Amino acid sequence: MLIEWQANRLWYADMRYRRVVGSYLRRMVVLKLDDGELIVFSPIQLTTKLQIQLAELGPIKAVVEPSPHYHDSLSDWWLAYSQAYFLATPTLIQKRSDLNFDAALGTHTHPLWQGQLLQTAIMGIRKPRKILFCDPVSHTLLLADQLIGSQPHLPISQQLHAALEGGYREFRLPLSERISLENSAQLRASVQEIMTWPFDKLISSNGLVIEEDAKEAFYQAFWWAFQ
Repeated sequence: MLIEWQANRLWYADMRYRRVVGSYLRRMVVLKLDDGELIVFSPIQLTTKLQIQLAELGPIKAVVEPSPHYHDSLSDWWLAYSQAYFLATPTLIQKRSDLNFDAALGTHTHPLWQGQLLQTAIMGIRKPRKILFCDPVSHTLLLADQLIGSQPHLPISQQLHAALEGGYREFRLPLSERISLENSAQLRASVQEIMTWPFDKLISSNGLVIEEDAKEAFYQAFWWAFQ
């Protein structure tokens, strides 16, 4: 079920999925561009009810997967919305060679939403890139699964995993990615760029959410890189 985050601009829908170690939350975000068309980020399982809700909001212009990890539902979306643009990270495009993607996501804002969204990646880490966006209209930072945290609304197994990865009380870059740091200057430059963006809220495809002072929380996830 779609939940409105910003009136006539931003919505999200959650679903739980099973992993070997338990239940986790996934979140899809839907953004309406100025022309009334929709961008779907991190698509979840496509149900008839979800299709009806989306049809009521507007036509789908693009389906975007900003993380290399969430892609099990992409085939259904590709079949249902063949007229839409499909974009993903380079790693995911290589992994899902069965799908025809229109473009790879990079550190520069794509022309489809140029002038309406900001886009980049956190650089300097020896891991597949994940793309993040900022919507200046709703002042919301749209994360993939770059950060972790143990917020109360998340499944217990996901909270425990976040705590083990260093995100017990606050948002953190997972320890497994911190040890993959290969260029601290690039990481700092990425964080500094994002800190200039106009956001005070945050919503993430792994279920994290902040409704105020999100910029401070984002910086605290990377403070160690500036020491």
